[in-house]
Amino acid sequence: RLLSSEITLPLILRHRENGDRIIIKNMQDSRKIKDIFIDNKVPIIERNKLWLLTDSSGQILWIPGVKKSKFDKELNEKYDIILKYIKKEKEYE
Repeated sequence: RLLSSEITLPLILRHRENGDRIIIKNMQDSRKIKDIFIDNKVPIIERNKLWLLTDSSGQILWIPGVKKSKFDKELNEKYDIILKYIKKEKEYE
C-alpha cells in the first residue's frame, strides 16, 4: 500500500544495480540491497533474478518477497495504491 503523493509515478520494476539502497520500513537509515540479501540468506544465484519496485525517481519502494520500504502504509493509514505480490514456492523473508 502506497500513497501516490509520497512517490513519483510511474512505478518501475527492475533488477538490482550496484549501489542500490532502500530505507526499510520502520527504520531511519538506508541499507544496501546487497546486505539485505545476505541477511535474508538469498542465494547469490537468485539475487540478480529478484525484482525491485522503484518510483520514477529511482527510490526503491519494495523488494517483493523480501523487504518493504518506509513508503509502505498500514491498513489504518491513508493510501491510494495497492500492490499485490503472489509468493512463489520459495521466499526469503
